[in-house]
Order: sequence, then C-alpha cells, then structure tokens
Amino acid sequence: MRRYLYRCPVCRTTSPVCWTRAELKAESDGHRAALHGGHYPDGEHDGEVDRRGRWYAELDLLTAIQARIADAYADLRDPDGMGRRLWAEALSWLTLTATAAAALWCTTTALQP
Repeated sequence: MRRYLYRCPVCRTTSPVCWTRAELKAESDGHRAALHGGHYPDGEHDGEVDRRGRWYAELDLLTAIQARIADAYADLRDPDGMGRRLWAEALSWLTLTATAAAALWCTTTALQP
C-alpha cells in the first residue's frame, strides 16, 4: 500500500498520511489555496514515503529496495498502519541476502568450465 506526504517548508507543516495520489493532490492544493493564495512555496516537497516516514526519493537504492520489501511484508497484516514491524524488517533483509546469494551462485555456476 502506498503512503504519501505533503511538506510545506514555509509553514513547517507536514500533511497527514494520504493513501492515493489524488488525495495527496487535494491536500497540497487545499493547503496552497488556504495559506499561500494558490502559490507554490519554495522548497515544497511531496511524494511517497515508507512506513518510517522517510521519502523514497531521498533514500539510496539498497535502502529504498529494502524499505519497499519491508513495507510490503508489514502490509500483509497491518495495511493501514505506519509503524514498522520488526519481523518485516528482518524478513526483507533475509530476502535481499538470499536473492544476492542465489544470483552469485547462478553466476559462478554459469561461468564454470
């Protein structure tokens, strides 16, 4: 399940969690219309976040992949929550490690004479 936030640096406020892009657009448009006369504040930020509230666009590649996998695992039991589940975090790292080990094994097996 996707989670989105809108952040206004002028007002120093962050929106509540939005579950769709349309809901995020309505939130940001409403904020701009009510407090900024429809103008876009400098440094405005909106986009998808993980369960910890970190922006996916600001994460490095491996961390973003791990966060997406952990979010997917945690959403199996708690689709509306924002808290990160320890079992989902551990299982996501196990999934990444097993995938890397399998890729390494396949590569070395394919390169054997």
